[in-house]
Amino acid sequence: FACLDEAHCVSRWAHNFRPCFLRVGKVGNAGMGWGGPQSRFSLGFLQVLREQLGVRCFLALTATATAATARDVAQHLGIPEDSRILVGSSVIPENLRLSVSMEQHRDEALLSLLRREPFASMDSLLVFCTRREDTERVAALIGSHIPGKAIPGKAKAPVPAVPAAPYHAGLPGRERRRLQQQFQRGRVRVLVATAAFGLGLHKPDLRGVIHYSLPGDMEGFVQHSGRAGR
Repeated sequence: FACLDEAHCVSRWAHNFRPCFLRVGKVGNAGMGWGGPQSRFSLGFLQVLREQLGVRCFLALTATATAATARDVAQHLGIPEDSRILVGSSVIPENLRLSVSMEQHRDEALLSLLRREPFASMDSLLVFCTRREDTERVAALIGSHIPGKAIPGKAKAPVPAVPAAPYHAGLPGRERRRLQQQFQRGRVRVLVATAAFGLGLHKPDLRGVIHYSLPGDMEGFVQHSGRAGR
């Protein structure tokens, strides 16, 4: 039995395609470049699982996959059509409440949302942007207008939270890891991020997600929204 989490990343049809996931079907032998008889990794990882480890059952897990993506994932995993079993549930969890702002001026609308309930009392928030430069600008905007919240702790004087910080793929890996840890520990209250952040995130106190700009497809919207209310 083998399980592949975030399986939609295998598919080029998916909103969050990750090229490294293609190695699921290509990693193996050391001897020859990608794909074909001259491939450096010609012995597929799936072949190793099946022929050397005796794996006969594959479970692909994802919260966001269209029918086309699901078919593509199954094909990548070598699951015959007559052997596929698709199990699904509600796309949007019942504990999430969705709302839409019709304001024309996004900066003012964002600050207004953060100042009033329910967002004002939330200890942890995600704001998604589609462009890296927007994460930097919006994080600075929030930091200059919204005060940080004290972090409860054992120390006599609570450590003040950083109001907001930007996160995107252009940051060095060490800085991204640091920001993830700081956000996870509650030392960064609002993380302003691109789609580079959020996959597999489990943060029980994350109660709000705001889309400063909408992702390119519904899958991305659902994936981002599902970060809250876990």
